[in-house]
Amino acid sequence: MTNTTWQKLVQSALETEDVEIDCEECYNLLDMYADVLVAKDNPDEMMPTVKQHLKQCNCCASELEALMVILEEVVSQENK
Repeated sequence: MTNTTWQKLVQSALETEDVEIDCEECYNLLDMYADVLVAKDNPDEMMPTVKQHLKQCNCCASELEALMVILEEVVSQENK
């Protein structure tokens, strides 16, 4: 493993919280999280466990990124 990989693993371990959700729980909440983002509200305050999971999980963060691209396209089409 490279130093960068080790640093990421250590950082991830240091950022763990007492209460965390798994990928399935996060996935089930991603739509709501994305809707709050689109509404320009602060989902991090409303859904801190999702925020924490997204910091730790590249797969779920990628899912959110793809969902946001789709939502932004829908919103831009509705505004035309």
